[in-house]
Amino acid sequence: MENDFILKGLKELRKYNRSEENLKRCEPFEQLKQKYIALKKQYARSFKKLNADVSAKAYRREYSKGGETIHRGFYSPSSLDLVVGGCNRGRLYKRIPKPGACTYEYIFDDKDNMICCNKYNKFKTVSTELFIYEQDKVYGLYYDYSLSFISECHYENGKLIKYDNALLWKDECFEINEEIIEYENDLMKTLYWSRYTPDTKLLTTNKYTFSRDEEGYLSTYLVEQIGGPKPDIDYGPIICKVIGKRK
Repeated sequence: MENDFILKGLKELRKYNRSEENLKRCEPFEQLKQKYIALKKQYARSFKKLNADVSAKAYRREYSKGGETIHRGFYSPSSLDLVVGGCNRGRLYKRIPKPGACTYEYIFDDKDNMICCNKYNKFKTVSTELFIYEQDKVYGLYYDYSLSFISECHYENGKLIKYDNALLWKDECFEINEEIIEYENDLMKTLYWSRYTPDTKLLTTNKYTFSRDEEGYLSTYLVEQIGGPKPDIDYGPIICKVIGKRK
């Protein structure tokens, strides 16, 4: 009985994935996929040059502990730590930590732009993220054994309005995440999070609408599914408590 229910669900999902509605929703993410594949080809062999630029421009450094499960740790551009458990950002050190104690090292230029983020496992550097600044956009190029992850932050009037990232291997893009932020009175009001798997053309999008307490801190959020196959039982919007404390 349970197997029949699972098989029915998989059959309906495959049918939806081939539908015109789904293909239309996936088209912008297919374009993103091609964009990130092209960026990987462009910068796959640029680590030495970009890293040399960091050495020339480095002005100050900060260090943090924890935050291994969220991109860039304490300075992650993602808002998912508000709604997804296990995405703790960690904490900044007030002083230079002992060797082998930090998880991340952040390097800034004299204009206070982050130009490098090194991730450590004790004494070993496990990845280096290097940044390219364009007008209202910042690209993050994440090198471990190769260029395996690329992110893009898009700003408007100094506020982050869109954050995309892509997981890459060789010439393939395996996953794309997109976060779109809407503001009310200069404060975050709504977050749209989309996750796209190109191989299966599986796209999920959730909308999170936030409320604040009397002190102005984010307190609760309303989560709704946007598009996609409808569940057998529609429970409607769900209200949840915000994880952590942030204005």
